[in-house]
Amino acid sequence: MQATTRETHAAEPEGEAMASQMGELSISSLLSIRKKVDPSRELFSCLNLALEKLSLEPPCIRNNARLTIAANQSLLEWNSGKGDCEIVIFHSQDKPRYYVYTTEWEQYLSRLCSQSYPLTLGNLLTTRSKLRLWSSSGTNLSLACFDQAVKCFSMEPNAVKQDARMLVECEGQVVEFVSGQGSCEISVFLSADDVPKYDIQTKNWHVFLERLRAGIVPLNLENIKMVKDRLGSWKEDLRHCFDVALLAFVREPACITENAKLVVVANGETIELISGKGENQITVFSSEDGIQCRVSTRGWWELIARSLNRKEG
Repeated sequence: MQATTRETHAAEPEGEAMASQMGELSISSLLSIRKKVDPSRELFSCLNLALEKLSLEPPCIRNNARLTIAANQSLLEWNSGKGDCEIVIFHSQDKPRYYVYTTEWEQYLSRLCSQSYPLTLGNLLTTRSKLRLWSSSGTNLSLACFDQAVKCFSMEPNAVKQDARMLVECEGQVVEFVSGQGSCEISVFLSADDVPKYDIQTKNWHVFLERLRAGIVPLNLENIKMVKDRLGSWKEDLRHCFDVALLAFVREPACITENAKLVVVANGETIELISGKGENQITVFSSEDGIQCRVSTRGWWELIARSLNRKEG
């Protein structure tokens, strides 16, 4: 990989010395060049950024790129392979900027999956938009996992958003996003029948309860059992309420359970699980008379279905 230099103005002595020593593009050669640059110059900060970013790029980028650094009235260029990828570094608003332009989907995907990105809703939306552009240009790829990631993450409480590590499947590879210490582990992947799944593992009770309070845990038999088991003896009254909720849920007909909001109240806590539009409501609460369960239905059809279900039972 050979470097070329074009001066837009008369070269300064420092620029001439560097130009004569330009050679193969590598981390060591960039380090050697940086030693000869005044740390106060824009070129120094551009070289710092080049060293930082190039070390993170996958081989398919580093070995097939055209690198351009514009600083201190000089334009420095390097080429590797066919130079299909364009890497540009320049100063703007008192800081160096780094941009990569790829023309091949495989290169873009390798680069996307070789780095970790800050976990924010904005970054998820930006990545999905870029993938959509590749899809519209003729690349056959599924956006289902990113669609699911955006949908579910947007509903998470701040306790999750600010401290999670998310892995999103993309064409058989994984894109990583991290916030805080990455304590919550989120995986978004396609199941065997190509249905996107959003799985989250929380490591402390505070975050677990925050998700339950937010009402974003789907209401189904599996999740009622999961909540009951995780509560254990930690919140005894809540656990007893979920015992009652579990029995009530399995007794109700599908037209109720598939479109319901389960509200459990005990120990000063209110926990909600929702299925469908949540138009029917199952309320379980602790009182002086023990644990009570009440069911409110959306309309007459649900009342009739409940009546028939009891007779059949």
